[in-house]
Amino acid sequence: MSKSISLMVNGESRTAGHPSSITLLEFLRNYLGLMGTKNGCAKGHCGACMVIVNGEAKRACLLRVNKLEGAVIETIEGISQAGELHPIQQAFIDAGAVQCGFCTPGMIMSAKPCLIRT
Repeated sequence: MSKSISLMVNGESRTAGHPSSITLLEFLRNYLGLMGTKNGCAKGHCGACMVIVNGEAKRACLLRVNKLEGAVIETIEGISQAGELHPIQQAFIDAGAVQCGFCTPGMIMSAKPCLIRT
């Protein structure tokens, strides 16, 4: 069955139809076209799918989108502003921490809420 959900994604109000059983990972990639959130294991082990949900780092592969009505979601695509990299993104580049880049977005999104709280 298809349902509609309204979320705030990267500062924009987004409403989209979706099958009721999909994950936030699938919703972001397949319905909103946000490809920075990666599917590494689909089991919540690797963290490649990390996003920020209502201010907390969460694994998008484990969250059912139908439980997130009204949530505020931030993905790797949303953390840079006006074409400038976020300081965490720049720090990863400066430290040579990007490796192949597949899991880097998840690492950056994991770090951001920790650094904001301190």
